[in-house]
Amino acid sequence: MPDILPESERQPGILSRVLQRMKALHADSAGEKSDEERIMEGMSSQIIGETTQKALRALIRQEAKRLAEMKDREGWDDSELAQRIANMKQRVTEEMYQNHWFESTLSTTDAPINSATFGSWTFRFDLRKLMAENPSPERMKEFGWIMFDVDGLRSFKDCTSHEHTTHFLQQIVRILVDPNGPTNKRIQEAGVRVIPMATGGDEFVLYLRGSAPLTPAFIDDIITSFQREVSTSEILRSFLNYDDESVLVTYGLPSRQQRKEFAQLPDEERAEQLREIRATLPEQFNPSIAGGGALLGEGILRAVERDEHDLQGSDQTFQSLRETIVNSTIDLAEARQKKNKELALKQLEHEHPRQYKFRLRNSENRQLQYAKERLEEELASVRIQLAQILNLRGETSAPMAITFFVEEQNPTVTYTT
Repeated sequence: MPDILPESERQPGILSRVLQRMKALHADSAGEKSDEERIMEGMSSQIIGETTQKALRALIRQEAKRLAEMKDREGWDDSELAQRIANMKQRVTEEMYQNHWFESTLSTTDAPINSATFGSWTFRFDLRKLMAENPSPERMKEFGWIMFDVDGLRSFKDCTSHEHTTHFLQQIVRILVDPNGPTNKRIQEAGVRVIPMATGGDEFVLYLRGSAPLTPAFIDDIITSFQREVSTSEILRSFLNYDDESVLVTYGLPSRQQRKEFAQLPDEERAEQLREIRATLPEQFNPSIAGGGALLGEGILRAVERDEHDLQGSDQTFQSLRETIVNSTIDLAEARQKKNKELALKQLEHEHPRQYKFRLRNSENRQLQYAKERLEEELASVRIQLAQILNLRGETSAPMAITFFVEEQNPTVTYTT
């Protein structure tokens, strides 16, 4: 996958400088509340009510008491107990909010997926928690963000129904969240935790948290692996059958008028028209997704390159600096995802033209194509009429130019002689 951000020999120095800046601003923001309390309040204000918050605090107190009782039996010192309690708070809080942040449309009982809100808030709070651990610059590379976009979903939807499209997306969710899938197993074996998210429509996100620094090669490998799972899924391929008459009619005859005219044709003519539509479609439906990802460290470098103060502005706060870095990481992942989509589309244009045309031909384009074909018929008729007029006048072939252009609302033919 081509890199938008070039490699920089200054990377270690930049990460170190930005990290020191974040630590200083984090210390300045410290008050009476701990980072865990800030995390809890921030997430609580977004999603859950007071009763649920009380239940969460009670559970944390109960778990902390249990850990304290284990201290003497296990021989922990005070620092280890404190760390275990902090980890417990983080885990319990995440689990509680995760259950409240499932994406309502694409989540199913057996394959729930989080909304983007949960992942983005977790990303931000992970950075706050990290600052309290006095991290090294290398730890800034433990976080990654991957974005996926389903290819040709509008064309897919134009061939079927909204409900069927939702089921298709839910099947993609099953691939992204399946703990026994080949890609997720690879992620687990690498000691990486992942939060899959649905961001609405045809877009999905993975937030990765490594136990060691991640690499761009690892991110690219995860993207490629999920793309392979989607493109080779027989279940996903079965969602659209190009030999189904209803699919051919919906795809090839996008307007009501066209379908009305088609219904009035004799059986043989209808069958011939369906064969003509089928000939424009690929041999089979091939699902695919475009993907792009970025590491937090890459997002920091990108933010520094774009900021005239090198992220050292006097009006900077921990929250604003964190927001800049997180957004820069997400933006870089999105830019790479779009680039991946563009390159794949160009490759289709040259290697699989029918798939390329299907990808582009949503209902709006097909309506314009229909208008263009009607104008071409009208243009041919105008040429014949003009030729007849010229013959009746006994004129030789006079210079004649006939042009046509298509506008979505006002298709027009103009001609001059």
